[in-house]
Amino acid sequence: MSSKTQSKQLSLETDLFVRPDATEQAKPDQPKRPKPGKRAPAKKAPALPESQQPFLPGLSRRGRPRLPNPIPPTVRASESRRRRTEAGAKRVELVLDRSVADQLDALVEHFRVSRVEVIARLISKAAGKLVAKK
Repeated sequence: MSSKTQSKQLSLETDLFVRPDATEQAKPDQPKRPKPGKRAPAKKAPALPESQQPFLPGLSRRGRPRLPNPIPPTVRASESRRRRTEAGAKRVELVLDRSVADQLDALVEHFRVSRVEVIARLISKAAGKLVAKK
C-alpha cells in the first residue's frame, strides 16, 4: 500500500470502554447532588408546667366519680357470679385439648365475641338439631 492511500488510524484506548469479560462493570458518571442538609429541629412550644392537680378531686382519671368505698375486684367478681347463678346461669368448667382450644380461640377472634358466647351458640345449635329430629 502506498502512503497516500493509507490513512492514519487513532489507537484504541481501552480505558474508555467496558470490557465484556470484566467482572466489575464501570459505573457511568452521574452528576453529584449535594447531600441534604440537616434540618433545624422545629421549635417546640414551651412546655406547660406540671399541674399540681392532674384530675379533678372526686373523679377518676377517666372522669368518672369515685366510689366512697371502693370494692375490690375479687368481691365484684364473686357478686357478679352470684347474680348470674341466681338468674339461672350455670357454671361449667371445660378442659379442652390444645387443638380444640386453638380452634375455639380462632372462632373468638373471627366473630369477636367471648368464649362463653361461642360455646353457648354451638350448644344451642346442637340442641336445636336434636329437638328438630324428635
